[in-house]
Amino acid sequence: MQIGQSAPAFEHFESCLVLDPKNEQSILALGSALQAKGDYEEAITKYKYLANYNQNSGHLWNNIGMCFFGRQKYIAVIFFSKFFQINFVSLKF
Repeated sequence: MQIGQSAPAFEHFESCLVLDPKNEQSILALGSALQAKGDYEEAITKYKYLANYNQNSGHLWNNIGMCFFGRQKYIAVIFFSKFFQINFVSLKF
C-alpha cells in the first residue's frame, strides 16, 4: 500500500471488521479515514456503531465532534465541548 491509495486501506479495515466487528482500533481507523476523505456521514455511522460497545472512548467522542465540525454543525460542536468540560470537572480522582 502506498500513500494516497485509500481504496486498499478501506478494504483492509473492512476485512479486520469482518474478523472482529467490535474492534475499536479498526472502527476508529476506518472512521478517521472516512473523515479525511470528507465522508462525515459514513464516519458518524461507524462511530455510532462503536458507541454501542464502548461509550467511554475519548477518541470516539472527539472524532464525532470533529465530524460535526467538518459538517459545519457548530451548535453540536459547542454541545460536545461543554459536555466534556462538565464531565471532566465532575471526575473524581
